[in-house]
Amino acid sequence: MKAGEVGYAMKSLKYLVSLLLLIISTSTVSGPLLGEQAKSLEKTDTIILEQKAQKIISSQIDAFRKLDVKTAYKFASPFIKSKFANPDVFGEMVASGYPMIWSPKEYKFLEFNLFNGALIQRVLFVDSMEKIFMFDYEIKEYGSNTWLINGVFPVNSSTSDV
Repeated sequence: MKAGEVGYAMKSLKYLVSLLLLIISTSTVSGPLLGEQAKSLEKTDTIILEQKAQKIISSQIDAFRKLDVKTAYKFASPFIKSKFANPDVFGEMVASGYPMIWSPKEYKFLEFNLFNGALIQRVLFVDSMEKIFMFDYEIKEYGSNTWLINGVFPVNSSTSDV
């Protein structure tokens, strides 16, 4: 190899080493940054789903308060509708079995979670007698961005009669 060729080979090697170091440093820096961006997007998506769950639950409770069982029934999943053939039967079940949900004195949203593709929203209810009840609402997606209440489950606690 001639002197000029050695010099050219050395410059090429330095260039390749510099390029390789740049690639390595960029990938280790952008990896965590991309991870943070993904976490931020995930948190934003979770907040949007939480707001969606709370809107669905509030809308159904508002319908119960107005005695509008047809609207309240629209928030029920196909599974729930299979158990209660029409809005009137559904409304009677809620009014007699869950009076604290049918006409709460007040209610408050507590923790929210995602579990197996379902939205789980815990809700604290205070009935007209000042008793406290907690329920976990399970909301599932049916079709494209159509979320419906698939079940309401009592959460046992020391202050709950359920």
